[in-house]
This record gives sequence, C-alpha cells and structure tokens, in this order.
Amino acid sequence: MTQLPLISNSIDNDNTPLPLIVAKRWNFPLAHIQTENGMVYAVQDWMRGLTGQKDIRNLWSMFKKTDAGKRMSNSIVRLPYTTSNGRVHKRDHVDDKGLYLIAQYMRVKRDRPMLDEVRRFLASAGAFVDEVRREPDKLAKTMKDADKLLDAFIDYHRKRGKNDRWIQMRIDSKIKRNKFTAALSEFVIDVLTPYHYAVATDDVYRGLWGRTAANLKKELQLTKRKNLRDHQPTIALHYQSIAEEVCAQKLGQRQELTWQEARDIICTIAKIIGRQAQETSELLNMDLATGKQLLPEA
Repeated sequence: MTQLPLISNSIDNDNTPLPLIVAKRWNFPLAHIQTENGMVYAVQDWMRGLTGQKDIRNLWSMFKKTDAGKRMSNSIVRLPYTTSNGRVHKRDHVDDKGLYLIAQYMRVKRDRPMLDEVRRFLASAGAFVDEVRREPDKLAKTMKDADKLLDAFIDYHRKRGKNDRWIQMRIDSKIKRNKFTAALSEFVIDVLTPYHYAVATDDVYRGLWGRTAANLKKELQLTKRKNLRDHQPTIALHYQSIAEEVCAQKLGQRQELTWQEARDIICTIAKIIGRQAQETSELLNMDLATGKQLLPEA
C-alpha cells in the first residue's frame, strides 16, 4: 500500500472533519449526523472501513467491554441509519474522539494492514489538532484551560509540601502508567475489566516491593480511595515508572497475548527491576515504596 503523508497542506485549509477525510482517503463510507452536541459518526462504518470485515458486531461488542470502551460508553448514541437495502435501523454513533479511541485500541493484524497506516495518520492529526485546524480560535482557550489544569495540579501538591522534583516525577509516572494500561488493552486478546488492571498493578508492586497496593496503603495509613502514588516518595515513582515502561514495550513486542502471558511478562520484569530496587533500599536504609526508614538489624 502506498504510504500517504501524515498531514498535508491540502487539508490545512479544508473544513472537512478529520474522520470524513480518513474515510475519503481510504475509500470507505462513513455515515454521519449533525446533532446539537456536535457531529457523530456510525461506528459500524468506521470499524468496517478499518478492518475490511462486513460483520463487526462481535468486534464492537468485545470493544465495549474493554476499559476504553467503558470510558466512552456515555458518549454512544443510537440514531437512525439507512442500510444498503434502504431500510432504516437504529445504530450506534460516537463523536470523533470515540472513533480515534476505537482505532487506537484495535489490534493491527495481517489481514488489516491499513489500520496501522490510519493510526499513524490519526496520531499526527488527532481530535485536538482537528478542532484547531477547523476552528483556530479555540486554540487560545484550549491552551489556557490546559494551563489552568496543570497549574491547579502543581498548586495542589505544593500545598501538600511536595517539591517540584516530586511533582515532575508524579506527572511522568502518570504518563508511564497510561502507556502501561494502554498496552494491556491493545495487545491482550482477552477481554479485560478493571479487576484485571488492578491485578496487573499489584503484579508490578509485588515484584518491586513484595506487597500489593492494599498492603502499601495500609502501611501508609491511607484509605482505600486515596491514590497510593500521591503519597509515595520520588524514588518509588521512578522505579514503578521504569517497570511499567519496560512492561509496555515488551507487551508491544509480542503484539497478541493471553491475559496469563501478559501477567507472566509483567511479573518477570517487575522481579528483575525489583532486585535492583532492593539493593538500593538497603544502600539507603529506606523502604523505597513508602519512604520509611528501615529498622537496623538486631
């Protein structure tokens, strides 16, 4: 397949929404309806276009059970859709961000090589870029709001007594965490639930610290609703980020894994990094996971 440019000058001045540009470039129909909340698009057309499959009901059903699918469940609307035989049925529609999320979490397979090319295109022209391209006046407000959110995050943690080094590491650790969970969602062929992500996190913690998130919260006297990472020292965030970054890369190398295969990879990597973390803990005479000083040996 001929490689298309990610973003070309030809669309910079084009007011066409990005999903319709994708549908035109890759030659598939994409039904769309303008609602009072914005443009929405037929999910089945989008998934058929990206996969080449005529019947995507099972694929769509499986996606809705994933963590990504659950996150976008509130944005799905059932609207009239005219089929090829002229009949009108109710079908699922989502906005442009929903389409990008579907493309991101679908697996690239040999029988749908086009998906990888489309995903690279979308990565370069995502929902935010698309909005700014069509409505440049939104840029200033969007950036202003983003700055406010970041400032609020920094101010909140500074008031908790955290220094800038810790805050920067906390932001970085969030990014690595998102890469880790995204890799699980993308490359594990089994349907994952919030339970699976919690287990994967505990696999990281056990390998690094020999304890689960619940155990660590108990040691730090935190309630169940508290975010553990908001109360860990900088060095703990470093080690957890390294483990999750390596796990994400290794999962991506395998492309398709069962849940158990993914757990085996996570446990192995966490134990390898955990051995080095243990040596550092002994060197500093500190429990890295909690920041507490270790008791001297009797």
